[in-house]
Amino acid sequence: MKRKLLVILGLFVSVFVYGQNNYESTKKYDGKFIHIGAGFDIVKFKDLGTSPLFYSGFLKYMETGFIKFDSGKERELKFSFATGNAINTINKTTYTSNVMIGNLSYSKIYPVWHNERFMCKVGGEFKNTFQYRNNPSFQNNAVGIEFFSTLSASGKISWNISNKETKRFKILFIPFTFQPRKRELSFNMKLALMNNTYRNGYAYTGDSSVVNDPSIFDGYKFKMFNGYRIGTELNYTVFLKNGNAIKLGYELDAYKTGGNLDKFEIANFKLKIALLFKTK
Repeated sequence: MKRKLLVILGLFVSVFVYGQNNYESTKKYDGKFIHIGAGFDIVKFKDLGTSPLFYSGFLKYMETGFIKFDSGKERELKFSFATGNAINTINKTTYTSNVMIGNLSYSKIYPVWHNERFMCKVGGEFKNTFQYRNNPSFQNNAVGIEFFSTLSASGKISWNISNKETKRFKILFIPFTFQPRKRELSFNMKLALMNNTYRNGYAYTGDSSVVNDPSIFDGYKFKMFNGYRIGTELNYTVFLKNGNAIKLGYELDAYKTGGNLDKFEIANFKLKIALLFKTK
């Protein structure tokens, strides 16, 4: 039994030492970055509190924040905002809802396994979401304001696809040249551990104005462990010679509340490009 423990300990130490060497080889890409990105958010949602119909739309999207890479660890503070119109057409009649979605999140992940090409990291994310929707066709229930707060477990797999030499090839007689660069393809998944909501009850119309005490949050309730949230993200990142980077990404962010008559559910499909400016 002791011999087996010594063997396992030896393997662990060797992997740890190799990991330190591998991290040292990528030390030049560590540091703090300012993150600025833009793209599109294809949204689809349904709010049973006002309508059983699905609304879908094409929103303009932007994001900004800070990222820190440190020997395999990653920390990110990010703010994103999307706005536009979502529509539903039924019986040749179109209904429009103006939508605004804001997100503020903080995440931190740590490396747990890696080799020369792949690295696996785990950690967590805390994300707060604000939503505003205005649908004039709902008349007294036109405006909806809601808050979602989610604590998630996060896991990320990165694939180092860097090329150390210049590569040239053709696709349909079009020449391409890949200069030596650090390139990374990564997949990140986030699963909710706790999803909290602050929103109205069954209807958006309250009675505060009737009693001469108007309140925009009349009838709102805070509920813990209410509903669920899941997120995935696929990114392709290229680091430049000056230490900056370009990131192309696709992100899914889907969540729903609990309940039956007032259940709300939404899915966001984001296509985006971002620039990472190294500060130090």
